[in-house]
Amino acid sequence: MRRSFVWLVMVTFLLALAAPAFAQSSAPASSAPAASTPATKAPAKTDAKKMATKSATGAVKTASADSLVLVAGKDKKEWTFAVDKDTKITKAGKAAKAEELAPDDSATVTYVEADGKMWAKSVSVKAAKAAAAKPKS
Repeated sequence: MRRSFVWLVMVTFLLALAAPAFAQSSAPASSAPAASTPATKAPAKTDAKKMATKSATGAVKTASADSLVLVAGKDKKEWTFAVDKDTKITKAGKAAKAEELAPDDSATVTYVEADGKMWAKSVSVKAAKAAAAKPKS
């Protein structure tokens, strides 16, 4: 009786270990390729949304349609951000393009790190101090 009980426990244990393997292999073959094709690009967007958003504030060094270099921190470190069509750029509260940013503009960049790059989600540039500092005539 005791020997039968031990065998019963061992067989139950082995079936419990094998059940996940059987469950994974029982998926229909026709749905696997269709599901994997859209999933190759979607995780990057999904992962970017789930990633922690960070920010950096400093002076613009250079700006182009696909990148922005910001000089920030006490050590004047250069940070390079990738810019894409989804990046929201504002200058003095109005929508702008990356090319419109001038060197030494004060900017705050909200970004996420993905694929080994820092991707700018939004860039906010304050109004130029030179225009505000002009004496009245």
